[in-house]
Amino acid sequence: MPVSNIQFVRDQATLATLAARISGVPVFALDIETINWWDRARERIALVQLAYRDDDKAGDPRVVVIDALAGIDLEPLRRPLELSASLKAIHNASYDAVRLSRHLHIRTSPIHDTMLAARRSGERKCSLQAQVETHLGLHLDKTDQRSDWSLRPLGAKQLQYAALDAACTLLLYELQLARGLRGDYELRDPVTAQQVKLPLTRPVTAAPDRIPVPVAAELAELEAVPEAMIDTTTGLGRTALALLGIVSELNGRYSPEQLAASVGSERVGIAGWIIDRMIGGETDVDEGSARLAIASLCDRQLVGLSLTRRLEATPSGTATWQRIKPSAGNT
Repeated sequence: MPVSNIQFVRDQATLATLAARISGVPVFALDIETINWWDRARERIALVQLAYRDDDKAGDPRVVVIDALAGIDLEPLRRPLELSASLKAIHNASYDAVRLSRHLHIRTSPIHDTMLAARRSGERKCSLQAQVETHLGLHLDKTDQRSDWSLRPLGAKQLQYAALDAACTLLLYELQLARGLRGDYELRDPVTAQQVKLPLTRPVTAAPDRIPVPVAAELAELEAVPEAMIDTTTGLGRTALALLGIVSELNGRYSPEQLAASVGSERVGIAGWIIDRMIGGETDVDEGSARLAIASLCDRQLVGLSLTRRLEATPSGTATWQRIKPSAGNT
């Protein structure tokens, strides 16, 4: 489903006009693309995508792709994103909304989280790709999922990919609304946490039997994770533990982008076996959730980045995986 109505915004005047227009619509979908997302100190928002309908609801939604790296001030987005009269549909708000709060200090509200609504309805495959295929009958091409969103100019395929996620989120919200599903999501109060810079080489870590306590910022990102998916001995979500296992068993194979992109669609080999054992064969992994998990592992220094930008388990990360690995088959 190619998106025909795409507007690319890179200047202040156009952004101001757009913000005024968006403030008048009752609902719009929101999505973002980030760079350096595995490192809290270096992470930045690269794109903000908004999908909405004009007064005439017929036809495809209109999509706006805002270049957040173009040197423009994104403050005009505050009013439409915080305006209570406009509902914001987001797939996995624990990723997008938290980052808008962290980097732009914008408290997006009210929010309908389409992933949360799917999960509350009892579905197991709740990634955007799975939801769109199941309920809209569309296939999302994730070829550009691993794009470097810091590079300019952006290609036509990249813009189409970014726009399509926002458009599909709006369509999915409309269907969930008709089905009576609840996806209300509320950001927690702002939290502050010391930024831990991701090491380029394996760091000196604490003793293997000491698991770092989750920092406050992580708690806001775990709030949408079902309690049953959080391991009480480590404080890590099951997705994070599965990814720790993949990195430990396949040290140096994946870059952060490759791992986040592959776990949602490639259930093969030892990586697929670990995902199936840790979170279940019928449950998928949303890309945003995978990114949160990888960033959490890096924050805790259970995983580090090599000089070739490959993920490697630290000694404490390997020890943590070895302690929980025997129980994976019974999960």
